[in-house]
Amino acid sequence: MKIGFYPLFTSREKVGHVSMWVTLAIGAGSVLLLVAAVTGGVLAWRAAERRYLLRLISRREAVLAVRQVLEGAVMRLAEGSDERLEMFSSDADSADRRVLCEVASRAQVLADELDVMALPKRLIPAARALSDAAYVVAREAGKVLHDEKGDRALEELGSIDLEAVSHVFEVATSAVSSACRSCGVDEDSTVYGGGLYL
Repeated sequence: MKIGFYPLFTSREKVGHVSMWVTLAIGAGSVLLLVAAVTGGVLAWRAAERRYLLRLISRREAVLAVRQVLEGAVMRLAEGSDERLEMFSSDADSADRRVLCEVASRAQVLADELDVMALPKRLIPAARALSDAAYVVAREAGKVLHDEKGDRALEELGSIDLEAVSHVFEVATSAVSSACRSCGVDEDSTVYGGGLYL
């Protein structure tokens, strides 16, 4: 009587067993690659969103700058001498008239840039609010037309609505702050620690 050893698996069973492990390994590798791709995509999207948000914050600071120049110009004229007001009303090329003209021009450029800026969906409300703020600054600064002189120029100067400018800017600031919170960005460190000294 012969005593023999029999393999645990036939050759066909071995092939099936090996192919099952290969399939499982490929499946696990595919899942890992998919997870890595999704994670990388999310991180890339967040980085892009942050870059767009930084652009919006820089535009907000630019709108703030033109707003402050407008307010400063109006206050200097309101508190200035009669001679300064006379110069403003009679000379279309006076320094104060040039300041208002420059503010109107710069604010309109900002409004136009913000209107066409390509942004992620959740940043669009902040961009619209900033565009509105820039537009109002441009509108108010541009009230005194170049060819207006005398009492008409002074009337238009007196009609500049700094409260409207302040209100619309506060709305824009709130919208940008909301976008920062939504994107998990620390607004203060971005402005004061990120090089946005405009």
